[in-house]
This record gives sequence, C-alpha cells and structure tokens, in this order.
Amino acid sequence: MPMNMPSQQKINSVFTCFYVLIVILILSLSSRVYSNEKETTTLSNATQVTFKASAEDEFLLSADYYKGKQKSGGVIVLHDCKSDRSRYDFMANAFYLQGLHTLSVDLRGYGDSVSSAYSRDNIKQNTTDIVGYQSEMALLTTFWSDDLVAAYHFLRSKVDSKQGIGIVTSGCSSAYSIALTENILLNAMVMITPQMTYADKERYKNLIDTPNYFITSSEHLDSYQTANELFSWNGSKKSKIQIFKGNRYDYHLITHEQGLIKDIVNWVDSTVSR
Repeated sequence: MPMNMPSQQKINSVFTCFYVLIVILILSLSSRVYSNEKETTTLSNATQVTFKASAEDEFLLSADYYKGKQKSGGVIVLHDCKSDRSRYDFMANAFYLQGLHTLSVDLRGYGDSVSSAYSRDNIKQNTTDIVGYQSEMALLTTFWSDDLVAAYHFLRSKVDSKQGIGIVTSGCSSAYSIALTENILLNAMVMITPQMTYADKERYKNLIDTPNYFITSSEHLDSYQTANELFSWNGSKKSKIQIFKGNRYDYHLITHEQGLIKDIVNWVDSTVSR
C-alpha cells in the first residue's frame, strides 16, 4: 500500500464530520424558516376583507382591516400609484398598535383589487405608448373617488360614532382624498409627498379647513411646492408640515426618517380619537 493513501479510519472520520455539518446546516435552515413563520404570524394583526364599491357596482375592493380599541378613532391608509397596500403594512400596523381602527386599501386596479377589466398590470402589458397608458390609467382612476366612499363607510361601521376618521395618502392618492372630503367630513388628513394638478389644488382650497399633516422632501420639487402652498392655505391650527432634506418620496421617505411613522400615528390619534 502506498504511504500517501489515507487509512479507512481517516476516511470514516471525514465522512462523519461531513455528515455532522450537513445535519447542522439542515437544522439551522429549519430553525430560520420556523422563526420567520412565527415572526410573520406575530406581526399579522390584520384581517383581509372585501366590500362592494357601491350598490350599483359589483366590483369588490380588497383591504386589510386592523381592529382597534372600542373608544378609538379610525384611519384609512392609501398607497401611491407605483405600489399597493403591502408597501404600507408597516404603517397600518403602527396605527393598530396605537389602538386605532385601521383600513389599508388596495385602490382599484392594484394589489388584490383587480379584475380582467380593472388591472394596472394589464394596462401596462397591453399599451404600446405612454399616451395610451396615461389614457387608460386616467379611465381607471375615475372610479377611485366612489371606491374611497365605500372604504369610508366600511370603516365607519367599525368605529364608534363619537370617534373621528382620518386618511393617510401618498403621492397621487392625495388628490383622491380631496374628492372624498368633498363628500364626507374627515377629521384628519396626512399627505406624504402629495402629487396634484392645478385643478386638484384649487378644489382643496374650497374645502373646510380639515387638520392636515404635510410631509415632503426639499428636492422632490412637485410635492414640495404643493405641500407648502396647501399648508399656507389651510387654516386649521392643528395642521403641520415637515420638510426633509433630499429627494425621497412616498414610502421611501417615511421608512428612512426615524421616528416619522410614530409622529404620524400620534398626530392622527390626537386628531381623530376623543
């Protein structure tokens, strides 16, 4: 036998070590999977719900409802036009932990609020130019004002009649909160990097002075100008504005700024709960 050939004992020892390492790896992976499942279950405080857009419209809207405390107000959380409600789970959960009844809604055509006739993804796939895409999206969003009325009435049924209801918007959804407030007196509005047309801003100026919290970035020029203009116009003493350096917008901004979510939650709670 050549001198450099390993003995059977050494071979067995190598295989034993290899086997032990494999077992340790499997146990470690299993533990991580189990840990993630536990964490997801612990943080999942919502019940997924659906409700009709209106008596005449059979389309079903999907949302997450977080049951709050009996004597607490409520809040509707809207996503921006580049995402769905899942991006705002962390915010909805923060309102829930504060005790507020919270409804995080997928706007029609987004997330789970889709059908063959109403789907942003289908519009993106089936249009060949930006003009066609914008035209189809404009048609889709004409339903959002009525959809938000349905969302409000769903949440209103969960909240004590003596408590108020607010709304949190992001990006383009800010404009649709104006349409909702034209029909229903909200108690609080939060606008994160609001995006509006000139006509939207003029409609806002005709509203009753609802307490409004504006949040924007100094280099996100469109929302910066809109937030400053509307804050100056708003006459409520409870209204406030925060401007952050940089150009972050929508959920990118609120997840980056430490303590901002808690500040939003506390402000909404102090405004809607009595």
